[in-house]
Amino acid sequence: MRDKIAKRWIKGTAAAVLLLIMAVAGWLTGPIYYLNDDVTIRYILSGACTGMPDSHGVQMKYPLTWVLAALYRITGGLQVFVPWFDLFMAGCVLLAGTGILAGMMQAVRGKKGFARIAPALIGAVLFTGLLLPHYLYMHYTIIAAMLAGSGLFLWGRRQGRGLPLVMLVLCYLVRSEVFFLSVPFLLVAVLDESLGEVERAARGRQLLDRVCCALKRQGRPLLILLCAVLVCWGIDRVGYGGSEWQEFWRYFDNRVKLYDYTDFPSTDRYENRYEELGLDWGQYQVLIHYDTILDQGIDAEVLERVQESIQGMKEPVAMGERIRQYLRSYYLHMRYDGVPYGLVWAGCLGLLLILQVIHRRWDRLILSAALLAGRSLIWLYLIHRDRFPERIWISLYLIEIGLLAGMLLGEWLENPASPEGSALAGKTWRRGAAAVCMALCLLLSGGAAFMQLRQTLGNMRIGQERQRQWDRLTEQIAGSGVELYLMDVYSAVAYAGEVYGRDCGQILLLGGWLGQCPLVEQRLALYGAEDGAGALLHPEVRLLALADRDISWLEEYLSQRLGPVELKRQEIISCGDQVEFAVYRLVKPHSPAGGSS
Repeated sequence: MRDKIAKRWIKGTAAAVLLLIMAVAGWLTGPIYYLNDDVTIRYILSGACTGMPDSHGVQMKYPLTWVLAALYRITGGLQVFVPWFDLFMAGCVLLAGTGILAGMMQAVRGKKGFARIAPALIGAVLFTGLLLPHYLYMHYTIIAAMLAGSGLFLWGRRQGRGLPLVMLVLCYLVRSEVFFLSVPFLLVAVLDESLGEVERAARGRQLLDRVCCALKRQGRPLLILLCAVLVCWGIDRVGYGGSEWQEFWRYFDNRVKLYDYTDFPSTDRYENRYEELGLDWGQYQVLIHYDTILDQGIDAEVLERVQESIQGMKEPVAMGERIRQYLRSYYLHMRYDGVPYGLVWAGCLGLLLILQVIHRRWDRLILSAALLAGRSLIWLYLIHRDRFPERIWISLYLIEIGLLAGMLLGEWLENPASPEGSALAGKTWRRGAAAVCMALCLLLSGGAAFMQLRQTLGNMRIGQERQRQWDRLTEQIAGSGVELYLMDVYSAVAYAGEVYGRDCGQILLLGGWLGQCPLVEQRLALYGAEDGAGALLHPEVRLLALADRDISWLEEYLSQRLGPVELKRQEIISCGDQVEFAVYRLVKPHSPAGGSS
């Protein structure tokens, strides 16, 4: 009973300390989102998209989005604004940080002096340097990686399986792709803990019996995790079971293949070859400008055909040359990118290997070598698939650092060569080696925290200035009387959104991953239109774009689609720092409504 109370006190203390850090940091700087993907999810859940909170968050799994949308409906019915999505995301950061800090504090409970203080300091600094920046500059992919990394850290610490299981399930619900990336690292954590179980088992028992016992202890939580993921997957399938959503997912998958796995959006090499892609001029313009909601005729089959045609145009490259390119990219990234995550990762791995050699744990040394080889294969695969943006490699680092930190803490605390089983109870040189390792960890995590916080604050200053521009835009259109502004995607791509803010229901992006989405079709149907081009004919719909952005292609495209029409610039909205947005109305020639204001 006393042990349970102590554990709860440690977790409560860790959560309170980290919550205070988050509150102060958020109050001083004002957290914002890294990309508009998160804001688009919130845009759906909060009801800004269709006028009613909807559970189809697309990028997150349905059980979670159903709960968040239900909360929005309840508080909305009471005429109270509560930023449930933002609070959930912040709660995930707090949960991940609490897991790491409380795990550190619990592991050294009963020890004295430096042995007790150092791990707690390392946990606090790791949170401040590696997790807190992604609360201030937030993205749901990285939030999922935090949960996975913290869950892997706790897996082998013999402090219960409940919290790490909750974290891993939440990781799946927030971003299932990150969960599946973390599965190989989870297997390493399972093997590491199984080896520890074998060492701790009674010496008189047969080795096979000890191994079976260890695997049995690991099998139960893995089975629970599998069942929980399958249940969530099943609920998600039911939530998106309608035929219109199935068609949307076909479109979504082909959109990902086209825009993420080919060079189509980043080059103009297809400008005079669009017919070879099976497109007409108008379809090519819509796709290259990413304003796909303009044309419902660009469906899953069209995207699939374009993607396959582009793949067929590629010059064949020998397998050996491709492997050399991948290895070079991997080397260059490890050498020049990834600061400070790469430093923390390399430091944790290096110290772990040193302790394993000192403690003569050759089986753990082999496991660490396998971990290094496995992570390299995963990274090379992602490079091969051209799926290696910053948010992905940061996520991988966070997962790996969580696992390595847990293994390093276990190696520091347990020394099989010592009769007491503690690294601090062996020979003097072993005690010194353990102390030096903890000191190096503290120094490394402190340096990483300084670098990461400085970089994050720089990014936030840019993001907050853009947010002020966006706020000026939304404030001015709020009193315009216009119901819907269809916004050019590339005019909005620099603007994400503030955490704990409200979404502007007057603005609907003309593209992104909401193309062909039933929710968008539902919104456009209010204006008697099937797509964005038709909606622009409605008197309560306007086009919104950066004032210096060339939209002549759009006027020509709309004239081909709808007959003779003209985009009339009605208003210029100044947002500061020489940033201006233009409001256009689509009119037919000689229409009395065609005057500009």
